[in-house]
Amino acid sequence: MLKSIKKTLAICAGLVMLSSVQICLATGITTQANFISPDFWNAQNPNADSLILDEKGVADLNKRIINETKSVYNLAVYPQTLTSASVKTKIMDYSLLEDDLYLRGNKVSDNYKGLLREQTNVSAIPANVKVQYAVTVRRTPVRNLPTGESLFYYAGDTNFDVLQETMLDPGEPLAVLHQSANKYFYYVQAKNYAGWIARTNLAMTDRKTWLEYVEPKKFLVVTGKELVLKTGAEQVLYQQGSVLPLTGEVANSYIVTGPVRNKQGMLQKENLSVLKANPNVHKGYLPYTSKNLINAAFKFYNSPYGWGGMKDSVDCSSLLFNVYRTVGIYLPRNADEQETTAGAMVNLEGMTTEQRKVQLGALIPGAALAMPNHILIYLGEVNNEAYAIHSLANYVEDGTAKPAMKVVVSDLNLLRGNGDNYLNNITTACEYR
Repeated sequence: MLKSIKKTLAICAGLVMLSSVQICLATGITTQANFISPDFWNAQNPNADSLILDEKGVADLNKRIINETKSVYNLAVYPQTLTSASVKTKIMDYSLLEDDLYLRGNKVSDNYKGLLREQTNVSAIPANVKVQYAVTVRRTPVRNLPTGESLFYYAGDTNFDVLQETMLDPGEPLAVLHQSANKYFYYVQAKNYAGWIARTNLAMTDRKTWLEYVEPKKFLVVTGKELVLKTGAEQVLYQQGSVLPLTGEVANSYIVTGPVRNKQGMLQKENLSVLKANPNVHKGYLPYTSKNLINAAFKFYNSPYGWGGMKDSVDCSSLLFNVYRTVGIYLPRNADEQETTAGAMVNLEGMTTEQRKVQLGALIPGAALAMPNHILIYLGEVNNEAYAIHSLANYVEDGTAKPAMKVVVSDLNLLRGNGDNYLNNITTACEYR
């Protein structure tokens, strides 16, 4: 997800043009049966099953991502004490409150904005902040400010909550740094995001137990779009790429642990059973191949566009993030950082259309195509036209912007708000290797 929501509404939203579907070449957004099948794209790639990186290569790439990206951390070595200044720097970004905002269709007052600032409770941050430890117990929003209220740049909008940063899945380890004035929210650092989480969505624990979630020795990975498990009294959703600690196996089932918050707010572990035949899970990470990336991406085909993980779905960058989690690669959450993190990056700026086509034709399917405020997953070529799968908010037809608000397959002839097409707007082709 990108933090510049105003730009996203106009650009990342994907101003596109629909054209008629042809038998062998579908221009623009396509629903042609073969084009929306992962099997079709994998069949076009003779190296679909080839290993891009082995387990050590993936581990090395993750280290490089951490070293080269400010927002991604190895939590196992995260400091146990932080200075007041460093925590305040994280929390005291109130820039979005400088704009006009709307709550349930009404303009937000300066007094309301002041109350939100007060809830960050920065005056209570001690000189030395002792880190506490917690685990998420359900899929939970990460907020820019400590409130569950949704704010929007436009009175009629319900899709782009400016306070919504991302969603974290159950079992995510968190470094807890601070508490809101009303004590309902905690400011936390996750593996690749920091923000406010409602206290009821996490459970506190000791560092030793927490490290079992940071670096689980054995685990299942959710490879389908989602997995729902009954934990305690509720149905808990794990989205693609989630990790479930594996504690044992019986004849037909895996035994995993589900995190539960007890009445005292502490972590309890509940044993859960997952059938080995369940197609939505895999023991350990999937091998890092193009085929596995493409298969994972298509699990979300036609799913709703979900800004910051809203609607239990994906935006453009969380689609990419989830897909790569299935093979054990942990990218930054936001598209601008996904473009500049570690990997084999090709800068396309200044290239002609034909030069760009040559560069894309050499890419590994599953690579990312980045442009200002949007990112796509490259699928391959048909008749010298490159195709991608991406989570798209809007498109243009006959000069008029219309909502897409779903995950689509398209070629790169889509038009952007600047009048040029996606192909000519790509700034970087990203192979994460």
